[in-house]
Amino acid sequence: MLAAFAYLNWLSLALAALAYYLLGAAWFTPLFGTTWDRAIGHVRSRGSRFSLGYYLVPLISAALVSVALGVVIAAVAPDGLGEAILIGLVIGIAVAAVSVNNALTPHTPHPYLFGAVTGGYHLVGIVIASAIIGA
Repeated sequence: MLAAFAYLNWLSLALAALAYYLLGAAWFTPLFGTTWDRAIGHVRSRGSRFSLGYYLVPLISAALVSVALGVVIAAVAPDGLGEAILIGLVIGIAVAAVSVNNALTPHTPHPYLFGAVTGGYHLVGIVIASAIIGA
């Protein structure tokens, strides 16, 4: 498995991480931002901004997930883009399931909604990242 690091295409990993990250910017703002806010009991006031951590941590996470996907894809050596997407789908479903599980806390006002929004983001993002890496 460690030999797979020798076959990583760092440009594709960077593009995959960037795509995953930018999907998050769209997912949690114009697409499902209001739904996500309601799920966690947050009210965005006009002009308010999140701290720097809300931007850096997802970028670092997207990069780490992309490297992990790259290692798995290199180790499996899929036959074509379709199989790389299938790998992303399998891993994305697992991560989405963890997202739903993590949402089930007594402090989350709408845990299933929160799990659906975050899990959906990770599922779609990981499939997109896998497609980029597999291409």
